[in-house]
Amino acid sequence: MTLSGIKGAFFFLVVLLLPVTALSALGQEIVPEVITGELILTGQHLMEKSVTVAKEGVLVLKAGARLRAAPDTSLTVQGTLRVDGSKDKPVEMSSPDGAVWKGITMLSGARGEITNGRILRAQKGISILAARLEVSETTISGSETAIHLVREAVAEIKGVRFTNNKVGLAAEMRSTGEISGCIFKDNNVGLGIASGGTPTVKGNRFVGNGLGIQVLQRYPGKIEGNIFEGNKAGIRLYQNGPDTIVERNRFVNNADAAVLALSYTSPVIRNNYMTAGKYGIYANQFSSPTIADNMIRKMEEAVHLNKKNLSQIKGNVVADSVIGIFCDFSSYPLIRGNLFSDNGAHLKLGKFQSSNWESRAGSKNFVLETAARQNSRNPRLGQGPMEFPEAVDATGNWWDKKTLREMMEKGADADISTLYDGHDLPEVTYEGFGEESYRLDKVLYLPALETEPEAAGLKGWKGTDDELLPVL
Repeated sequence: MTLSGIKGAFFFLVVLLLPVTALSALGQEIVPEVITGELILTGQHLMEKSVTVAKEGVLVLKAGARLRAAPDTSLTVQGTLRVDGSKDKPVEMSSPDGAVWKGITMLSGARGEITNGRILRAQKGISILAARLEVSETTISGSETAIHLVREAVAEIKGVRFTNNKVGLAAEMRSTGEISGCIFKDNNVGLGIASGGTPTVKGNRFVGNGLGIQVLQRYPGKIEGNIFEGNKAGIRLYQNGPDTIVERNRFVNNADAAVLALSYTSPVIRNNYMTAGKYGIYANQFSSPTIADNMIRKMEEAVHLNKKNLSQIKGNVVADSVIGIFCDFSSYPLIRGNLFSDNGAHLKLGKFQSSNWESRAGSKNFVLETAARQNSRNPRLGQGPMEFPEAVDATGNWWDKKTLREMMEKGADADISTLYDGHDLPEVTYEGFGEESYRLDKVLYLPALETEPEAAGLKGWKGTDDELLPVL
């Protein structure tokens, strides 16, 4: 045997004797299709075919490991997955050359612990069904859904960066846990909650998304202490009850709205700071949120209420906006103890705000016809309040000094320059309702508070960034 032959035989013998851990360090290795014991990977590895971590299996990816997945392959975990990356040496899981892989699926009874990872270009970065997952300090980018809590998942998700995904995180079907300290940036939807998902959402930052958070149907939980900046809309709520709480969040320059409350939604929106953008709170179609102790400033319309709204609006500061509160289409909120300051119009009633029309013609048929044109299938359309007062009750509020002086000089039931109501447009006609005219409602404003309510506005904080999140 030649010298080179002896060296080759020796190398082959060493390789056979090495544990899997050392073997992987020699270069890119093919990951076995089924992992039954403990497999520890460092260096570069290839998932040539889909891989399953069996119930008794443990897959560990150490700091600096890179796992390349062939297109359309997936990693299914029935046992345990641990990703032990470090800040300087994250673990990267992706497909080569910009291709898409299917991602990680964790099945019933599986456990996952992922720290300092990077998961890129997966159809679903991580899907969890009745399994437990802890993820921290990890980036998930370029996926259709970065993390999907599909059903009965328990997840602790902290400090994760979701970027450029169609959906950053989706939580459904009795999935629970906590989502905190994360960044959701440039996703179509940052976080979506639906069908009984109940994670706590606390201390996250939503930047530049289409929707920061979308919540569909009942969510008995709290969205608290988050920052929403530069999204198209901060939070969209759809068919939520009063056990959905939006509290102590900061909203800045969200183009359409800070909070949208749509279709029979009645959440509690309290103690939030909102500034810049079209709407602070937009409530539409039988939605009646409780709106309390918020600071809403510099909006086109601070609060917009449309289609039979019966909101409780108490203790807010509504300031520096083109319109403070807008009411239309038979909306009769109770407005008490608020501070109105420097708005173009403190309160404005729209053209369809007419109890006279409701009593003589009624809006039910109009609502149903509009719903049919919009192809709406909401079975609750056509329901709603049946009694319609002739005025919006806004007594017991503080109006700025100029407005208050004007109110006191003119008395009740007068044309006030910062209120737009039936004094400004006494009668209206409606397309499809003939040539008959109807009286527009008025605003009740006296008695008013004679001093500024010290309790109005934010409670326990000033609405600044550093009160909500650690340094990113």
